[in-house]
Amino acid sequence: MREISFKKDASFDKCPNCKSVANLRRSRAKSPFEQGVKKLGIFNYYRCRECDWRGTRLNIGLRKTSLKTILIYLLLMLATAIVVQFAIQKFAMK
Repeated sequence: MREISFKKDASFDKCPNCKSVANLRRSRAKSPFEQGVKKLGIFNYYRCRECDWRGTRLNIGLRKTSLKTILIYLLLMLATAIVVQFAIQKFAMK
């Protein structure tokens, strides 16, 4: 089975504030809300060494094949919903 997504190390990303590369480092969650967001595993908190920016970065990256797979599954779900709705309407009329 193909992997849909992968964990991404955001510490090598550009800082959204000063655009410096590879200056982000992990930051601790400071409030209960931030701890909850961090436990979800999708976002982590980072701080820039250059400009002291602090915020969240996405931990999950998508590949092109992943996007195709997601679109295929969405189309299959839509088609299934249409078929089920059609079947319910046919059997409900009897």
